[in-house]
Amino acid sequence: MDILSEILKQVLEGAAQQQQAPAPQQRAPAPQQRAPQSQDGAHGGAQGMPSSTDLSEIFTQIFGGGQAQKLPEVVKQFEEKGLRDEVDSWVRTGPNKQVDHRQIDDVFGRKEIDEMARTRNIDRDKLAEVLSRYIPKIIDELTPTGQVQRRS
Repeated sequence: MDILSEILKQVLEGAAQQQQAPAPQQRAPAPQQRAPQSQDGAHGGAQGMPSSTDLSEIFTQIFGGGQAQKLPEVVKQFEEKGLRDEVDSWVRTGPNKQVDHRQIDDVFGRKEIDEMARTRNIDRDKLAEVLSRYIPKIIDELTPTGQVQRRS
């Protein structure tokens, strides 16, 4: 199995576990109050959320395949948009600084995010939010030594 797929599997399994655990203060809504949910098929999960298949495809596209060949370019994109401190925290050991969906739009371009969402029939704002949550974790996992391995 390639490195990106293994990391994605771990990240997505962790996300699925977090989504299944109810928040302590929240009660489940009465059955008649539940919003209808679509099937989590190959594309476009519940309520416009990206499915695990969507996310795997998107992260593979962003990072350049199973060996994450585009990792140096992705890091550079964040640095060029003024997020050097954030990306450095992901690469180095220690806590990861967060980014928000607006910063993801800035780094990758609103048009690019729109296209990724449109082709997979998912909500673009939810996609940007998911990317802002998981890109730091993925870069952190791809850089266990605290350095970006430059590919020649």
